[in-house]
Amino acid sequence: MKNTYLNNRKIKFCLLLFLIISLIFSCIHPVYPDEIFLQHTATYLMIGFLIFVLVKNNLTNKSFFCFVLIVVIHIIGARWNYSNTPYDKWLNSVFGFSIDKFFDFKRNQYDRFVHFMYGFLLIIPISEIYTAWFKFQKKTSYHIAFLFVLASSLVYELIEWLVAIVLSPEQAEAYNGQQGDFWDAQKDMALAMFGAIIMILIRRIKIKKKNTL
Repeated sequence: MKNTYLNNRKIKFCLLLFLIISLIFSCIHPVYPDEIFLQHTATYLMIGFLIFVLVKNNLTNKSFFCFVLIVVIHIIGARWNYSNTPYDKWLNSVFGFSIDKFFDFKRNQYDRFVHFMYGFLLIIPISEIYTAWFKFQKKTSYHIAFLFVLASSLVYELIEWLVAIVLSPEQAEAYNGQQGDFWDAQKDMALAMFGAIIMILIRRIKIKKKNTL
């Protein structure tokens, strides 16, 4: 029963290996070498946590994949200091479509995308941690996971504020990536919240459909 719940450890190992390789490649000839270590502070912490999960094998592969995907998305942004991530150039070269022109974006939106995906992807693994590790009921675990997204988003924005105080204005802008938006912190937290809400609604609909079968 335990093995069917937690899935195969080999898949977790391959996902973690892919994450570490992605990190290594992203740090080769970094575009912004002065900020690369600071950008990856959270990456190192997450890799340490995922190694713990791999050894204990105490989360499903689905939750492990969600954690890995969040970190990989962050690694991509960290290489280009978020504000300069060439996502529009990539889309244009592959699909011949400019999302920036279509929506008339005036700033680089990659950081907004990451905050949304943070809330969207984190609901599944955090709710599972509370059900599997702390024995909460599934319904309660979703509520706690939602609050975790809100609280962790707030803490991150406070860290960005402290970084802005400690570092020079140029370094702070490179790390925070506000791009002149006075409401950047509020928008980032709101997008994480919306991402979490959407995932919770998807999970609720899936559960209802399963119960009606």
